[in-house]
Amino acid sequence: MTDKEKNRIEKLRWEIERKEKQAKLEPKLNSILPKNSFDFLSFQESDSFQSETDDWPNDKWKENLYFQTEIENTLIIENIIKSFLDLITDSELYIFLINYNFGLIKIPKEKLSNNWIDLIEIDQDEIYLFNPKSTGFICVEKTEEFIRERENEGRKWIYEITYSNNELKEKCESTTHNNV
Repeated sequence: MTDKEKNRIEKLRWEIERKEKQAKLEPKLNSILPKNSFDFLSFQESDSFQSETDDWPNDKWKENLYFQTEIENTLIIENIIKSFLDLITDSELYIFLINYNFGLIKIPKEKLSNNWIDLIEIDQDEIYLFNPKSTGFICVEKTEEFIRERENEGRKWIYEITYSNNELKEKCESTTHNNV
């Protein structure tokens, strides 16, 4: 078998896997979001958009591109998400669920505001939020981890936000501090 044939088979396998993940996710989304309130971008659209977005930060710890809080403190996470949504001029955004990594989902901003916890629970890990007209993103993760510089308190269930770049972090946090 030639390399070209191997690559073609690999692409076909990945497309089948993507379709299977999308089919598994759709009923879960329908259980928390109203029917017809979300759309799956085509795989080509998703790949094209994601190829243009920021990369994951090289060292989010050193660059201070994160925010952590105990899981009970949802209000501050909601405020960060709201400030991110306020940067989006359209009525919709794109989301990406890490464990359903087939592509992007377009949903109305208000549906994300009301359902971000449920979306993380469906994924069981983290979701990425994208402004359709920008390269930046935030990642919202639920994890059992040490809070940075409070390691002596032990592991805790936390929400952690990772910003793709410093400019986005500054914009989100400047409006968040005004809202808290």
